[in-house]
This record gives sequence, structure tokens and C-alpha cells, in this order.
Amino acid sequence: MSADHENQTMGRSERWVEAIARNGLAWAGLLVVVTALGIWGALRVGVDNSVEIWFLEDDPALQAYRDFQDTFGNDEVVAVGLGRESSQEWLDVEGIQLLHDLDSTMEEVDGIEGADGIIDTPTITGDGFELRIGPAIDPNDWTEEGVARATERIVQDPQFEPLLNEDQTATMVVAQMEAMDNIDAERDGVLLRLRDRLAEWTEVHVALGGIGVIYAALNEASTVGAAGFIAGSYLLITVLLVMFFGRLGAVALTLGTVGLGATWLVGLYGLWGRDINMVTMVMPTLVLVIGVSDCVHMLSHIAEQNPGLSRAERVRRGVGFVFWPCLFNTLTTAAGFLALTSSAMPVVRDLGIFCAVGLVVAFVLSLVLCSILGGRSSTQIKVRETGPVQSLINGMTHLAVHRSGLVISLAAVMACVAALGVTRIQVDTYSIDYLDADHPVRVDSDWIEAELGPYTPLEFVVSHPDGVDTPEMHRAIADWQDRMEAELDVGWTRSATDVYRQTNMALEGSPSEYRLPEDNCGDLEPEECPSKFEMLRMLYESDEDHEPSDFVSNDGMQARVTVGIPMGSAKAFGEQIGRLSALERLPEGASVEASGYLPLYVKMMDYIVKSQLMSFALAFVLVFGLVALLFRSVRMSVLALPANLIPVLMTLGLMGLLGIRLDVATVTISAIVLGLVVDDTTQFLYRFRHESQRHESVTEAVSATIQGVGRPMTITTIVLGLGFTVLGFAAIKSVAWFGILLATALFSALISDLLVIPALLVALDRSASS
Repeated sequence: MSADHENQTMGRSERWVEAIARNGLAWAGLLVVVTALGIWGALRVGVDNSVEIWFLEDDPALQAYRDFQDTFGNDEVVAVGLGRESSQEWLDVEGIQLLHDLDSTMEEVDGIEGADGIIDTPTITGDGFELRIGPAIDPNDWTEEGVARATERIVQDPQFEPLLNEDQTATMVVAQMEAMDNIDAERDGVLLRLRDRLAEWTEVHVALGGIGVIYAALNEASTVGAAGFIAGSYLLITVLLVMFFGRLGAVALTLGTVGLGATWLVGLYGLWGRDINMVTMVMPTLVLVIGVSDCVHMLSHIAEQNPGLSRAERVRRGVGFVFWPCLFNTLTTAAGFLALTSSAMPVVRDLGIFCAVGLVVAFVLSLVLCSILGGRSSTQIKVRETGPVQSLINGMTHLAVHRSGLVISLAAVMACVAALGVTRIQVDTYSIDYLDADHPVRVDSDWIEAELGPYTPLEFVVSHPDGVDTPEMHRAIADWQDRMEAELDVGWTRSATDVYRQTNMALEGSPSEYRLPEDNCGDLEPEECPSKFEMLRMLYESDEDHEPSDFVSNDGMQARVTVGIPMGSAKAFGEQIGRLSALERLPEGASVEASGYLPLYVKMMDYIVKSQLMSFALAFVLVFGLVALLFRSVRMSVLALPANLIPVLMTLGLMGLLGIRLDVATVTISAIVLGLVVDDTTQFLYRFRHESQRHESVTEAVSATIQGVGRPMTITTIVLGLGFTVLGFAAIKSVAWFGILLATALFSALISDLLVIPALLVALDRSASS
């Protein structure tokens, strides 16, 4: 860009600043109206961490999940683990009465359709002529003798194994959620009411487990966390700005600007009908922290102007000088966020779109408020020539200019170490692990698994074009269930086939007969030989208390097989699905497919990898395209590459070395980091081009550039970096890592901008001169 063009551009931006200042009252009125609208929209924001937020409406995986629910009903249940004090058993008269009262309490909770435990689960008894279907414990015979007979039936029936531990001191009741169109909005309230009612039973240890319980915990952490992060960031930024600016006027202007920006963002989010979640909960904090940099640069440059000029002139020149670099900083950061729109996950798209809009809004607010109020506020800023910050800048200047080769060599070594770390990154999502180890939800889940075994339901759907309710299919399904239950980490299996096995066991009167009977027809034709399987079916259906199975579709073409497996990560679930699917030996023409919630969870891993690659590639093109557009120089874009790729590499390398997973919370990290770290690069190169016209040598221009922009760059990095560390206190661990990683990226970016770029400029100049 030529000096004449630069002067014309700067003159144009100064006229815009002057025009804004002249119309201050009109702008103030507009700000009041928009802020009121933003507050109204912010009050409409709810919270939602359900699985559906990660998938587009037309996603085949989501459609398959909904088809499963339409066919077999809502698969969301709450596993309620119950333990008696003093190692008392549940299978005595007192325990049965207590369990009955607890079941009744759960069923009274609004939103709970039913509660099935050992006293509710139907069992099949009888002889060769008659079957009886009903509760294992006769509600009319809760005597010691009646309970003893029921106990014998329960311990012999495999269907009760997941519901009662060996010493009979812990049991499980499965609470079924009512089918609701707005289950995601109602779930938290239902679980809260359930917890409150069960808390009345102080003599019983109560533990709640299940996917919905995890959602509720994440919702609570998201709600409390979002407000806490905003407050914490605000407080920390206030302290830092007071330290750096030295006066309250500039601090108040900066905080007011970014506060309005965050409010407008949340308001727009609510007006758009969105709810926050564990990913988008960081949006206000991101905009709040990132938006500080524009105000810092504008107020700092106003303060640097000649004190003899009028306030209006100082504002016009100061804001006008940094208008273009600040605008391009905003656009490059916004481009990093907009790159997230390439993701297949709607929640990641929302983060990208709304953060990009929020940053543009924050820039506009900074421009307007600094143009109107910056003259008075900036006169209070202390421009210090000494102190630890300035000493750090002076040291960096010396290293970059006099030890450029050493700086470049160290940067190369660090990049290689980081690249090694990148190869160790694990792609996985583990929802319950987002919570601390001592979180009540994790403690409850661990207790249930320790006392009662794996309880997380993995669903399979078996299909056959000729129907699934045939002896051949049931025998194949029974064989598959036996194979799965032989696996160490499988707790239990359930299917329609179990009804026939229970019926056969009842007729034969022996637990060893829990199997499907074999037809022994000799040389008779099939039509001349009555099928024992059909006899079992007729006997079962002849009892007036039998209920249609939830495990076979209405058209008879699909059968549901449910498997109890340990709570795990998406990767673990994926491996489990593959391993258990390989055990089936179904007849020709039959097919099996994992269904329900867990396959959706596994699908996230594919989306995470694709999102990371696509968003980073798009961010790279957008960000460096904007840098080239700003400077109209390929050389400047090339110079910006090392200093901006090193922080990205360092961040990803740190994730690999520390074992931080690339998951639904950290998937956005590389694109956001690239968009953030380029800000200081733009400020540096913009100032360097200006200083190179005033100094004869590159060394002098580099030194003058560092001294000119080093302080505001360092201040904004410290403010942004420490502001992001507030996220490190998040109850959701991935969000905490997200904040810490962003802070690490910013500090490494500052070092790159004040060391690597200057060292490259000096080294290239010396190479050209030799």
C-alpha cells in the first residue's frame, strides 16, 4: 500500500470518527433502545444440552433415532439405585413394604410414567396346563412365607439380575419418563421433583443414573457457569485495566463497551430462539474478553497524541489511526468463528455465527463510544515508560534485533515438539467425564455400577423381510444374547425372546430350562408336528394379564434387543457396538443395526474430526486472505504465517501432551485460536509498515514498531489471556480446558509477534544485504 493511499485511507477513517462524535446524542438514543431489546431477548434464553442439538434436522443419524422412538417408544429412563442402611436386605417383609412405598412415591412425581422394580416386574409361573403372569411378589401375600416363596422365584429368574445385587442390599427401580414433545425443556424439572421426593426417605441411599441425569447436570453447570464466567471475567478485567490504565474513566468506558456487546449478543441469541449449552455458554465471555482489545488500542493511541491538541482532534487522530487494523482484527477473528459454520453440528455453527456477529457489534460499540467519550477517558491513561511490562518489551526488542538467529532456531524446535504432541491427540467425547470425579451425578453412577453392574442401555434393532417373530429368529436372537452376556463388560440383555424362555422355564419348573424348546418331530412333516414354540406363544397370550411386548414392532418386521453396558465415552461405545454386533449369527436375510441414543453419541466423533479439519482450513483461507487484502502484499501475508501457525500448533500440541481430548467442547479450538492470534500480528505489521517509511533501516523500524505497539499488545494479551483463564474454573472440564488453551495460545502468540516476526524481518534484511 502506497503512502498516498494510506494517508487517504486514514483521512477517510478520521472523517468517520468525527461524524460519529458530532452525532453523539443520536447514537446514545439508539444504544438505549437496542440495549433494552437485548435485555428482553436475553431473558428468553434457556438451557439445552440434549443430543439433538448436535445434529441437523435432516441428519440421517437423527432421523434413525427418531424412527426408533416412534417404533418402540421413548428410550429415556432414570435408573434409581436404592441401598438400605446397616446392610439390611430388600427381600424381607419390611424391605418389600419400603420398596412399595418408594415405587408409589416415584409414580406420583409429575412427569414419571411408571416405576418398575422387583415388586413390579412381571414374572411367569405355572405348570403344563396354565400360566400365571403377574408380580413376583404377590401384593396380597406379604407374609414371611409369601416373601420367601417370591425370593426363590426372583433369584432363579435371570430378568431380575440387573435389579438386585447378590447380597440383596441394593436394588434398582427403572423410572420411565412420560412421552413429551418438549422433553428437553421438562426433563430438568422432572428430575428435580424426583430427587426432592426421594430425599424424604432418609433411611435409604438413593442414586440416580442415566443419560437424562447427565444432561440435567450439564444444564445446571451451563446455567450457573455462564453467569459466573461473565461476572468473573468482568471482575478480573476491571482489576487488570485499573493496573494498566491507572484511572477509572478509561476502565469504565472499556467495561461498559464490552458489557453492552455481551448483552446484545445474548439478547440476539434469545430472540433467535436459541438456548445455551455446554459449547455456546462461553459466547458472552469470549465477546466480553476479546472486545476489550479494540478499546485498549483506541484509548492507548488517543493518549499517545500530542497533549497540545484539542480533545476532539486527539480522538480523531488516535481512533482514526487504529480504525483499519482494529476493523481487520475484528474481521479476521470473526472469520475464525465463521469458519465453524462448515461444521455438521448445529451447536458449533451457532457458536461461530453468533460470536462473529458479537465481535462485529463489539467493534462498532468501541468505535462509537471511544469516538464520543474517548477524549475525556484517554486523558486519564498513564503512558508508562518503565515498569515490568516495558522491561519485558525492551528485552524482547533486544532479542529480536540482536539474536534473531537464536529466536528463529528456538521457534523451530518448539514447533517440532508441538507437532509431536499433535500426533498424540485423542478424538473422543465422554459426557459424564465433563463433571468432576466428586460430582453427585458421577458418584451416583459409579455406585450403581459397583452395586448392580452396567446399566447404560445399548439398543439394537433386528430386521427381517419375512418377520422377526419366528422360531428361527428367536433362536438366533437367544444365541446372540447368550454370546453377549458371556462378555465381561455386559451386564444383561433383554428382548422379546426372553418371554418365551421364561414361559418355558415356568412350564418345566426348573431354572435350567430358561431356554427356547426344541421341536422333536422325527420324520413328520412340519404341518403334522405341533410347534412347542407356538404352544408357548398361545399359553402366554391366553393369560389376561399378558401385555404386548415393547420389543417387537407393530408390523412384526423389527425386534429390539437391549444390552446393559458400562457408562463410557463415544469411542468406547463405538468399540462396544462393533464388538457386540460381530457376535450375531442371524439367519440369511436378517440384519442388525445399533439404534437408540448411543449410536448418535458415537457419530459425534466423526463430526468432531471433520469439523476440526474443515473449520481450520476455512479459517486459514479467510484469515490470511483478509491479511493480504489489508496490506495488499503477499510478502506481508507470508510473514504472518509462522507467527500465527505456531500458536495453533502449540495449542494442539499441548492438548496431545497433556491428554486433553478433542471433543465437542474443544473441537472449535484451532479455528478460534487462528482468528484470535492474528489480531496482534495485524497491529504489528500495520505499525511496521508505518515505521519503515520513517526509518532508513529495518532494524530501526522493527525497534520502533515494538516500542510503539508492544505495550498495548502486551496489555490486551494479558487481559484476554487472564480473562479466558476464568473459564478454567468451569464445572464442565472441557470448557475449563477450552479457556486455559485459549489463554496459552494468546501468550504464545504475543511471543511470536514480538519475537518471531521481528527476528524474521531482521534476518531477511541481513540476508538480502549480504
